[in-house]
Amino acid sequence: MVFDVLNDGDIAFRPSGRQTGRDGKSMKLIRTGIVGFGAMAEKHHLPKMRETGLFEMVSVCDITPSRRALAETMGLKATADLDAFLASDIELVVIATHSSTHHELALKAAAAGRHMLIEKPLAVSGKQAEEMTAAAGKAGVVMMTYHNRHFDPDYRMVKSAVRDGLLGDIVSIENRTFGARPAVGFGVKDYNQEWRITAAHGGGTLLDFGPHWTEQILDLMEGQSVIQVFGDVRHVRWGDADDHFRIDMVFSNGVRAAAAKSDIAYGVPPLKWIILGNRATLRGPQEDRIVISGPDYELRRATAVEETSLHANLARHIRNGEPLVITPQHALRVMRVLQAAIDSAGAGRSVEVNI
Repeated sequence: MVFDVLNDGDIAFRPSGRQTGRDGKSMKLIRTGIVGFGAMAEKHHLPKMRETGLFEMVSVCDITPSRRALAETMGLKATADLDAFLASDIELVVIATHSSTHHELALKAAAAGRHMLIEKPLAVSGKQAEEMTAAAGKAGVVMMTYHNRHFDPDYRMVKSAVRDGLLGDIVSIENRTFGARPAVGFGVKDYNQEWRITAAHGGGTLLDFGPHWTEQILDLMEGQSVIQVFGDVRHVRWGDADDHFRIDMVFSNGVRAAAAKSDIAYGVPPLKWIILGNRATLRGPQEDRIVISGPDYELRRATAVEETSLHANLARHIRNGEPLVITPQHALRVMRVLQAAIDSAGAGRSVEVNI
């Protein structure tokens, strides 16, 4: 990386044009623009992408004047004109707008020949996700969904224990969290944070946390298909979108799994994970450990699978063909399960699937 020391003593990031990839070869920086300069873009994507040294962060497209003004103070060009933004010389678009806009923006980015990094959820329906994936494939561009909780500390420990065979054969999985409020407070004050509990904007806890917990289960059960889904998706208290969900999945090898999140619970279970195996039981996290209990032992374990920067992985995939951690097919499976849960809840019965 290259840095400039400004007159007031601050340090500004300046891309050097090329960086060294993991294989030691010089790698041209990826010119990148962001659509939707909210909290995730400002506080997460922008600093983390600059930190990799693999991106040249160029521009922002945002409808809110104050967000554009902030972006400019951070060394980015800013516009409200999406067509002009996409027509510029960027290679990659980070789509970090509210969920209901992802479909339209992705189709336009694909038509413009731009690679995409899209905040989860990929879309608000399975049909939209299918269309977006097909459009990216037809245009020959990369489309990666930002499943940032793929490397949550608790999940990395769970995955390590399962991969190491400490539980034996998996019988059932529960991956769930509870709270008394939705995540409305996460965002910027100069944009409507109520979109997170507004159905028309893609709000609701199913699309907020469903992608996280479902993605972790699908990754843990790699190689097994989901053959049945029962969805309990309800609105009880907040806004007009769902604020309570549970997705029960049956896998092709007989394993049962549940992903759940509720925003209406005042008393909450203390543990996120409970996994039953035919040799041992996993529960946790407890502080910074998971607990594995057998017939005559209890193991508190912090061993975890390695964490990888999803941003760096995307850059190396675009430039060098490194395999994606979150493939389009994996992200599409997540959306298919969420759609099956919606369909099941509407029908009031389980649905047969092949996901």
